[in-house]
Amino acid sequence: MFKRKKSPKRLYYPTKSRWYTQPRRSTRKRNTRKLFSNNIKTRFTRFFKNAIYFTITGLVLVLLVLFLTFSSYFSITNIEVLRQDFHIDTAMISNQLNRYIGDNILFFQKSKIVNKIQENFPEFASVQVKKTLPHTINIELKSHPIVANIRAYYILPEVETIAEDEYVNEIEEALSGSFVLDEEVSDARYEIVPIEQKCLINKVGQAIFDKEEDLELMTITITGLSQPIEDREIIITNDKMNYILDSIRYFSNLFKMEIVGVGYLPIAREVHLKTDAGFYIWITTEKDYRKQIDKLNTIYKVAELDAEDLAYIDLRVQEKVIYCPLRSNCNP
Repeated sequence: MFKRKKSPKRLYYPTKSRWYTQPRRSTRKRNTRKLFSNNIKTRFTRFFKNAIYFTITGLVLVLLVLFLTFSSYFSITNIEVLRQDFHIDTAMISNQLNRYIGDNILFFQKSKIVNKIQENFPEFASVQVKKTLPHTINIELKSHPIVANIRAYYILPEVETIAEDEYVNEIEEALSGSFVLDEEVSDARYEIVPIEQKCLINKVGQAIFDKEEDLELMTITITGLSQPIEDREIIITNDKMNYILDSIRYFSNLFKMEIVGVGYLPIAREVHLKTDAGFYIWITTEKDYRKQIDKLNTIYKVAELDAEDLAYIDLRVQEKVIYCPLRSNCNP
């Protein structure tokens, strides 16, 4: 008998024809109903498991938040004020912050204390607030540096009194007619002497009375006041204080001179810088101090002002430099 030759397996060669490249589809029928039912069950079981897990977790978180919010364990019971300067009155600051005693420390905003202190106590340069669990707040304060001594002169306004008793007026007229006084004596009798005050001033222009005079610092003289200065009062505004300090630095760097004293006239809006050479530099706060000082720098050596014995140099007038010799009529 003859054996039939086996036909070789069909080979798939790379070609563009679909008949060679695509594999044959299986003729088996899948059980789609069974697969669908299994998927539904697994999805529902996973959904219920996740729902129970998230519900329990949410309840635990809500209970934890309620405990932390309303529990007295985290309430503020102590506010400590740390100071680097022993002149700081911590009792006055603590009285302002007692309103926060009893608040929850976890949800307490530190900006409340910072704003409260900076509003009522402008002498502090920085306020740092730290929370110490479970119920303590620490406050660290740093004061503005002291920049100068202050000598202020003020004259109290006269109070006019009207004498209602005519008999008193007649006696005064009789006495004034009986005694003849010289004009010089009468003028000296009614001469008003300004009252002097001494204190310190910090960088923001605040008067400090609870410290002694620092001889290493310059002295700022303020005249023309009508009321005495109170402790912690802003006697020179912040912009004017920056103007004085910046003009001192600019003049010292440009002329290589030291400023040993300052005269400040708030009504006239003038600043008089006293140099170590003994003369004053008059500038006005209504104009830029750089332009006024630069104007002097262009002619100071050209006009040989460095060789003169000067009382003051006036730079207030625009494009003019007015100077007064030490021994002359212009020197008051």
